[in-house]
Amino acid sequence: MQIPIVITKEDCSRCHELVDWLKKYDVKYIERDINDEEFVHQLTHDENFLKTFCDADGCIVNTPVVIMNGKYWFKELWGISGLREKEAKKLFGVK
Repeated sequence: MQIPIVITKEDCSRCHELVDWLKKYDVKYIERDINDEEFVHQLTHDENFLKTFCDADGCIVNTPVVIMNGKYWFKELWGISGLREKEAKKLFGVK
């Protein structure tokens, strides 16, 4: 399985919640900051990213976002009460 990339930003409580959850279950991941210009440049050259987050008016990314196996996961992992653990366990292969 590919190591997931977790897109975060500094003042994002859901980002901290997800990263803490990943550490709790010892899930290997790569964290990237959405404010990193070089990383954003890479994203804007990814067709899947453009299809998921961009339209004629620009791109909107709500963090955290997980990139795994070429797919972007964001709203699927969150409910009204926070992280959907069942979905997160399934995505990250946690037993």
